[in-house]
Amino acid sequence: MPDGTDYKKLDTHDSWDDTDRKITQMGYLGWRPRFLECLNKPAIFTTVFAISNFFMVMSYGILSMILPTLESVFNLNSKQTGVILMANDISGTVAALVIANYCSARKTRWIGMGMFIVVIATIIPASTTLFAEYPQPRNHTGATNPTLTLEKESYGVCNETNGSENGVDESEGYAVRNHKYYWMFVFGALLQGFGAAPPGIAGATYMDEIFTQKQFGIAISLLYVVSFIGYPVSMLTGAVFLQYYVTLDPPEGVTFQSKEWVGAWWMGMFFPAIAVFILSFFVMLYPRQMPAAKKVLKDKIRRGITTVLEKKEELGRSLKEITVDMIPAFKRVMKNKALSCLIVGDIFLFLQVGAYSFYPKIYALIFRLDSKQVGSILGITNIVGFGVGLIAGGLFMRWKEWHPKRLQLIYSILTLAATPFALGMLLYCPANTYAGVDISYSEILDSSQMRDPTLIGECNADCACTTAFYQPVCDGNLTYFSPCHAGCMDVELYDEKLSSYGNCSCTISGEASLGQCGEPCRVKMFISLVITTVGVVISFSGYAAHAYIYNRIVREVDRTFTQGIRSSVVRALGTLPSPLIFGWVIDKFCTVWRVSDDGVTGNCWLYDIDRLLLWFTLLQVAMRVVSSGFYLLCWQTWDSEDEKPDSKIASAAEKLEYKKIKDTIENDKHQKKDALNEDALNEDGTICDNVKI
Repeated sequence: MPDGTDYKKLDTHDSWDDTDRKITQMGYLGWRPRFLECLNKPAIFTTVFAISNFFMVMSYGILSMILPTLESVFNLNSKQTGVILMANDISGTVAALVIANYCSARKTRWIGMGMFIVVIATIIPASTTLFAEYPQPRNHTGATNPTLTLEKESYGVCNETNGSENGVDESEGYAVRNHKYYWMFVFGALLQGFGAAPPGIAGATYMDEIFTQKQFGIAISLLYVVSFIGYPVSMLTGAVFLQYYVTLDPPEGVTFQSKEWVGAWWMGMFFPAIAVFILSFFVMLYPRQMPAAKKVLKDKIRRGITTVLEKKEELGRSLKEITVDMIPAFKRVMKNKALSCLIVGDIFLFLQVGAYSFYPKIYALIFRLDSKQVGSILGITNIVGFGVGLIAGGLFMRWKEWHPKRLQLIYSILTLAATPFALGMLLYCPANTYAGVDISYSEILDSSQMRDPTLIGECNADCACTTAFYQPVCDGNLTYFSPCHAGCMDVELYDEKLSSYGNCSCTISGEASLGQCGEPCRVKMFISLVITTVGVVISFSGYAAHAYIYNRIVREVDRTFTQGIRSSVVRALGTLPSPLIFGWVIDKFCTVWRVSDDGVTGNCWLYDIDRLLLWFTLLQVAMRVVSSGFYLLCWQTWDSEDEKPDSKIASAAEKLEYKKIKDTIENDKHQKKDALNEDALNEDGTICDNVKI
């Protein structure tokens, strides 16, 4: 610097005015009480923000747990549920691109407002339970024993009333009539995507301002641990809530084993929304800049990451200045080759994220589990995988303060190393053989008769069975779609609970038991879960570094805008089409669709498991391999100059600021000299005797 002046020291000393309470103190508008300052600490903010993210993830993650219930109640197929999941990313894509630049100045305000929108978005679909119809046990007029008929119909057996017109109850069309509420779920997902954008964009950036690099790794890891645990916890709580009837008061004769049972799916959405609503106001109390941010800024200036002038530019811009700077900022970011490769890698990585939404459904199919078992198993394994991986990654960043480019190489290797573990899903229980689907009824009853399998055969033709309900029963090694399709006429109860079915015309033994054939293959399931969990640990151990890389790969002033572009592009090309792609793959291998009495096709009941799992798994592996390739390209094309402040802008600004400081010093010198000269002269203008010339 000219004259040997340490400009950075001068510049840092007055990074922002500590007397400006609106910038550094907690509160709303003019209300900034002193007692809140005990909460104005990075650790407390991170805790509050992590808990907020936990409940927001729960409100979204519960959707994957209750998808089978929603498909049944609202007559949805996998493509339509994929649209619901996709709607979240459509609005998130637009929101991230539009508001990213505006979030840079008042990050906590945007985060809090986004959380409030998430609450509204969650309540809208949950409120459909107030209007939706639910199945009721059929009670037929003219029955000689109404109570017995009610019980038999509740368990879906074949009897003489099924073949008559009076045997078809209007309640079986409830799902078709509920389909009109499908758009409330789509609208709620659109709104949720819009609300989730600000926390996702501004959260990590705000934390980057209050933690040093060593602190950031463990802080962001703990944030993500608490946040991601919301997903498996949503599975656990969802499984518990599904044990309660949807209205909390089941109709007479309806039990958890009954085909009419519908779990309380809405409870898992409602309770997290209340917590997010309360926490949103608390988050908005936090200031634009914490007092702790000054120390972090000095550290960044020392390492050449930014300048105080650049930080002032970021925090002090008006709405008009932010709007005008959007196009120049977009050009700056798009010229960064390494960033482009990083974003493309994220696109392919998040293309396989849509598969996670269908995991509860897939695991229930391949390991013959009910909703409670699926929620518990996936919940525990995901908590272990997410938690161990994220904490390990955070501790590594605290231990090794490596350059972001080196961290990018490590992240690329970890992504590739975790890929083969996805193949663990190919270890699954042998698929059941379904009567009327894989083998015909005539072949079952008489091996000499070979016909194409159909669900309706001579043995159950008079039962008028439909695929409106799926309630599998077993006869030895064969599984039947329902007691009706097995031709069962009688229900055997023990202690007022279902024991078995009798007088079954389509089975060899004439009897059938509730549920699919075969026991869950525990050993294969354990090995499969261990393999996939190890893959999750490896994959998520690089997540903290990945978040830090996005904050260092561009200029300080462009961090929030870069997060917005990344979120928008990755959502538009990755997470948005992902559920639709995997939903299409799943539906492609459907063997039995739900068809209502009026011929409307709904969700799928049975699948070709072998082909479905093969395509489902290999598609994820391919996406991860391509993603790893682009991550390596990011490392190879990384230019350290891209992450530094714009040399021309920073240099010009520093010169201008330095010139002001230098001019001030020169003016002070001249004023002192003039004052000295005035003191050295007598009244008559002659020089005083004590002044040396």
